[in-house]
Amino acid sequence: MVRFSELPPDFWREFRLWRSVRNEFSGLSPPGNFVGSMNYPYINVGALVDGLGGDAAILDNPEEWFRRGFTQWDVVRLRSRIILTRTRASVKSLSNPIIGRIQELSIGRNSVDVEVRLKKIVLRALADDYHAPLGNVGELRDLRITSNVSAEGIVERLINDYDVDARTAVIELYRASIPVSRIQRIFAVGLLGSARFRRLVPTRWSITAVDSIIGDYLRGRVVDYDEIGQVEVHEMEYMGNRYFVILMPGPWRYELIELKMPGSVWNRNGSAPRVFTDYEGVNGMSGYAENTGGAFYAIRLGVLEYLNKINRQASVIAIREVTPDYKVPVGIWQAREAVRNGMGVNVRRFSDVDEAINYVNNSLLTGNLWLNHSRLIKELRSDLVRFLT
Repeated sequence: MVRFSELPPDFWREFRLWRSVRNEFSGLSPPGNFVGSMNYPYINVGALVDGLGGDAAILDNPEEWFRRGFTQWDVVRLRSRIILTRTRASVKSLSNPIIGRIQELSIGRNSVDVEVRLKKIVLRALADDYHAPLGNVGELRDLRITSNVSAEGIVERLINDYDVDARTAVIELYRASIPVSRIQRIFAVGLLGSARFRRLVPTRWSITAVDSIIGDYLRGRVVDYDEIGQVEVHEMEYMGNRYFVILMPGPWRYELIELKMPGSVWNRNGSAPRVFTDYEGVNGMSGYAENTGGAFYAIRLGVLEYLNKINRQASVIAIREVTPDYKVPVGIWQAREAVRNGMGVNVRRFSDVDEAINYVNNSLLTGNLWLNHSRLIKELRSDLVRFLT
């Protein structure tokens, strides 16, 4: 989590905290919610509300932000319109009336009219690499929904099915083309899964959980496909993040290497790039991607969607180079959407892996630094030695 003192001056030129909010007002929820993780299992949970008018639906819609080509500063300006109207509760407090209303508006596919009563405004901004920036936090006294909440039939069915497990529900929603960000929102407020396991899930956890569940589902399909026939490098860039995805003939293996350059948001005062890696084999990993976190699952989702689309499997190295142009964290959605939409667009094909490596080394601002940290390259070279001997 990034605090006030850690945010660059550029942020404050774009972000406007509300300083004259009444304790009672009417507004629109995009719809959106936020569930905190601090002091778990007693956490803050709230609805996102726009009291300024206009197109509220865009305020919590990462897929649309990418389609419109929003910059990081567009997102910061947009999110500064939001008040997070929050209350404190146990993660099991699903019978709390206010929590129930936050759940109700969270399933909507369109903006929802609300009336808000606040105890006080807390002038604070929150930003990290998982969720979009938040600010204008208000302590909630009461929240009322004053319009109808509309949701797809499959959403209504699954939130009212207390026998289906959460994993199955997430996959059904994904297959029904419900946007990933909406599935994450519904998951966060404890509306999916069997009755005994339902509870509030911190937003940063729900984002990664949904990316992971969908990715595992797609991997289960991809590992049955034939291997890709040649080496490919897919390139994409968004918001100061550069991505190079190397697809190589071989069984499914996936590695993410993150290179965080000096001057970038997570290495602001460093003198050398910081390198983080995680890896999974054909059966996935037994634990959590501790080094690269949510980025591992977000980028994996985009790669697996592409492989599923072309009915092929591959051994994959994904490289994320975070440049100094990435000034403020806007959420891991930017990695997910960049890779999902970029795979198959800017592609170069090579006769062998070494040619692809040379191309990537010459394209990266950090050169061949990634190469010494790649477990998959070491495995490929070891496999070749065993084959030759």
